[in-house]
Amino acid sequence: MGEYMKMAKVVGSAVISLLVLLTAGCQSFGPLRIKPVAAAHGAVLEPHFQLAYYRVDRAGMYHFYLQATTPPTGTDAAITQIAIIRVLWKPIPGVTPILHTAINATFRYLVITPSGAGMYQGAGFIRIHNGPRAPVMHASVVAGDLRLTGAAGYFRDALGPSRIVGNITAVRSGSKTLALTLGAQREFYLKTYRFRQRR
Repeated sequence: MGEYMKMAKVVGSAVISLLVLLTAGCQSFGPLRIKPVAAAHGAVLEPHFQLAYYRVDRAGMYHFYLQATTPPTGTDAAITQIAIIRVLWKPIPGVTPILHTAINATFRYLVITPSGAGMYQGAGFIRIHNGPRAPVMHASVVAGDLRLTGAAGYFRDALGPSRIVGNITAVRSGSKTLALTLGAQREFYLKTYRFRQRR
């Protein structure tokens, strides 16, 4: 009986440890990255986001704003990459689907240069690892798809249909998330409008 109880405690501890790892976000998906479906092995885009904010609205949806700006170097122009992500519901074991084949998030990925702009959109599955009021949010894009849905100016689609996967770390700020998201969308549409007017 003593050996049985000892074994039960060991198994119980292992199960608890596994649950902690799964719910605390210890799975390592690596940094957020985008890989073209048709690209050669190793051709992966990995934006280094300088800005990363999130907010949770009254309906319980999570909104993320990520921005990476690459300054001009030599003949290369400045490039701004913006990921706007919306998580419709937080996966909860036993309550909602938790498999990566489910869809609970939408993606909008903007690429803006001095001579053109492009918008990629898609959907996928994201795991949320913290509560809605966490000062710093950790989330994992388990699986997602992106496809070019709009472009203007001299924008070249260097990605094509792509996959998006990786971890997200964002600071909680409702005001900054909302203001930057609206500002980015306004800038994109203004740029595309101006580029079209030049034709």
